Amino acid sequence: MKRRTIKIYLAISLLIACYSCTHQKEIAIEPISEEFNNEYLTGKGLDTNFFNTTDVMQYYQVTNYGGLTADQILGNLRDFAMASYPPSKLTHVQTLTLLFYKKKWFVDYRDHLYESARDNDTRRLYDYGDELLASITFERLKDDPRKMSLQKIVYDKDKLEKEVVDTISVPQSPNTN
Repeated sequence: MKRRTIKIYLAISLLIACYSCTHQKEIAIEPISEEFNNEYLTGKGLDTNFFNTTDVMQYYQVTNYGGLTADQILGNLRDFAMASYPPSKLTHVQTLTLLFYKKKWFVDYRDHLYESARDNDTRRLYDYGDELLASITFERLKDDPRKMSLQKIVYDKDKLEKEVVDTISVPQSPNTN
């Protein structure tokens, strides 16, 4: 009887393990600080002497990316970026960069946001280069403001692993003529 019970438990465990390996979880993305991201995007609440309101940064942390290829990560993050920041709504922004950091236990990136965004040339978080998973940058083309460059980069320990650059058309918002 005990052997049969053990075999059943092993079979169930094996099925669960196989299911977990073949059914990838969704990447989970959350702002490091929703308040800071909102202030930086709108320019409200930040000193514009220190923060550029046309070259904007947004900071996120990511989980459930393990086991995904660089292309899968870029695809997931691109979908998130396009849904969260539709290019047609970025009328006041020349450049928007989203930085995606690996979420770590006992690490609070919020403590470093203001200082890094204000004082660091790249505006990446000090001391956390190895935790940077990816970046996505929308940049309005100077010669055709109806188009944007969309640069997507995946990093491996602060070194570029994969980069893809596309040009996208910016649909005109119904509010603009």
